[in-house]
Amino acid sequence: MSYKRSIVLSVTAATSQTIQMPQTGTIVGVLFSVVTAAAGSWELSTSSTSQIATGSPDTGVKARVRIGATAGNLLTYLPLGLAVRVLDNLYIHTTGAGNVGELTLFIG
Repeated sequence: MSYKRSIVLSVTAATSQTIQMPQTGTIVGVLFSVVTAAAGSWELSTSSTSQIATGSPDTGVKARVRIGATAGNLLTYLPLGLAVRVLDNLYIHTTGAGNVGELTLFIG
């Protein structure tokens, strides 16, 4: 995996957070590192509105992971290839009380 920079966001439980891009580039991949506590989901999106409860999410949803109810750690890397510009906003939407962790974006 080749990238120029990574951005790490500490994710809090059952909320939405904004990531404002500090540079132009391509997000080559995303790493979800979740300390699981309850069933839920994490969703990376270009939309400020969560699509987690939507049967057919819109094209703003770029990646999503489902979390089981068993306590533990979920570590998932997904290749992305998403072009971004400086000051673009991405959003991480989460459900599941207690599901915390880090989201790492790899920018090429």
